[in-house]
Amino acid sequence: DTRMFSNLWTKLTSLRKVQASKPRLKFVNDFNEYRVLPSLLEEMNLLDEAVLVSDAGMPLISDPGYKLVNEGLKLGWEVSVVPGPTAESATLSISGLPTDKYIFLGFLPKKPGKRSEMLRHVKDMNEAMSFSVVIYESTVRLEKIIGEMLDIFGEDVRMCLAVDLTKVSEKIFRGSVVEILEIVKNTKLKGEVTIVVSLVE
Repeated sequence: DTRMFSNLWTKLTSLRKVQASKPRLKFVNDFNEYRVLPSLLEEMNLLDEAVLVSDAGMPLISDPGYKLVNEGLKLGWEVSVVPGPTAESATLSISGLPTDKYIFLGFLPKKPGKRSEMLRHVKDMNEAMSFSVVIYESTVRLEKIIGEMLDIFGEDVRMCLAVDLTKVSEKIFRGSVVEILEIVKNTKLKGEVTIVVSLVE
């Protein structure tokens, strides 16, 4: 939503933190990126500088921007990054679970069959090399997803469930997959969810 960044820009200019000029804002998401990409690349090629921002999280990390950055690199653009906070690393750091090795799966497939297949692959991989798993999920599918994890991973799996990190409504739950499933069943949760799972006994 470009209104969020527009409001931030207005505040920054009023505080004289940035040069007072009106930015040309372009809205890019997974649904329109292919369609707007040709004209956007053409327009950006004429600029000295452009910035890709996300209203929450970090561009390209379960957020749009990959196609734009990839095509820009092909055109010879110089691309740099200002690293920002992501729910992935933030939740991992407070999870109380191993952080030395982990994989980030983003959002799991919507189709139950593909989702179960991915979780089984994770279990098989974990037997060869222990790591934590970080997943993004919506509160709508949360109970179903954790139930599937219980079926596939077993009862001994430890989890951390973070809801609305850094917001007033932030909630953090830690425990076994059985305990977390019980919490989800009995708690009305809303907002953005990050799950960290440790299959290490």
